[in-house]
Amino acid sequence: MKKNFRFFDSRQKYLLFVTTTNEKNMIADALKPIVHKIKPKFPSLKIFDAGMGDGTLLMNIMRQCHQKMPHIPLLVSTKEISMEDVRLGLEKLPDRFVEHKNTVFVISNLNYTESTSLRSNNITKQKKMNWKVIKLKGNSSLDFSNQLRKFNREFLSKIWQIERNTINGNPTYKEPSVIVIYRKDQEFSLKDVIPKKNQGKKNYDLIIASQPYRSRIAAEKKVKYVIEPMIKSLDKNGRLVVVHASGNDPGNKIIKKIWPKEKPFPTLYNSILKCIKKNVDKNLLANLKFSKKKKVKYVLRALPNEISGGISTSLMFSAWNAAVYVNQMSDEQVIKAERSKNYLEIVKNIVNKNKGLYFNDEMFIIERKN
Repeated sequence: MKKNFRFFDSRQKYLLFVTTTNEKNMIADALKPIVHKIKPKFPSLKIFDAGMGDGTLLMNIMRQCHQKMPHIPLLVSTKEISMEDVRLGLEKLPDRFVEHKNTVFVISNLNYTESTSLRSNNITKQKKMNWKVIKLKGNSSLDFSNQLRKFNREFLSKIWQIERNTINGNPTYKEPSVIVIYRKDQEFSLKDVIPKKNQGKKNYDLIIASQPYRSRIAAEKKVKYVIEPMIKSLDKNGRLVVVHASGNDPGNKIIKKIWPKEKPFPTLYNSILKCIKKNVDKNLLANLKFSKKKKVKYVLRALPNEISGGISTSLMFSAWNAAVYVNQMSDEQVIKAERSKNYLEIVKNIVNKNKGLYFNDEMFIIERKN
């Protein structure tokens, strides 16, 4: 497999995946009991999403927060390197500011170790920080939508540029950027919630890390670069929810049939937990509580007659895309497999056998006690 392959950066595969599966909704449903257990502290309920994607999951979580705590100020912070995903996320925001007026929404292109402090660790890049504050005027979703669309057109492409990391080849920000959004008519009541430049790190009541890393990387890297920084950003009684693909499902069987030697998910919950207990500071570790892992099952959306009446071309394409996307197969591997018509027969047989296609995610919770 190509060394620098990153499945999260494959836009076409990602967008087709999120529109043809119900993964985001199923994760949101699994998170609902956790949201209801949150006991926010003054001045706000604080949520961090460690990778917004297209914003579908985060918007669902914001709706849950409003239902449970409709009058408590809400600080939602997230990170996202993809300019297209930022655009998609911002397009979903206007309704949130109508329903929950006292919301502050923050998005940055910073990495995991920087994103909760909204400050780049690179001194040279920090001097070029783009700090944009959008004070939404009006009181309707159309008012807010027009203002955010204008921002998308005039500023986003200028401040959300990426470059390749010279060490590992992964995409990183060219200039650090932070966008802070809130309603202008709520500014006075939100003065203690709105983050300020160089203000320092915030700790969160809930951190969501859904598919935050490549499945094949070592557990040590998952912990060092993602999980540990997020643990250190938890407030007292705060919870970190980690969700990642885990295989052992029909989608994975497609991959096994075509690539028998592939092991897309070598480091799951048990490996990660063992690594945390081995490498995280003992004082911090003693203050953590680990849940048991939980399975989150989601499906490929299909009309009943698409399967019973003979599998349609569109369903075959969606099933194949979802399988190679979730199992993180490289473009080179996929192109080589597609040269043989055999892969279509394999997809068709597995979809028929299971009357559709489903996938398994693994979810676990790390709670900071005090």
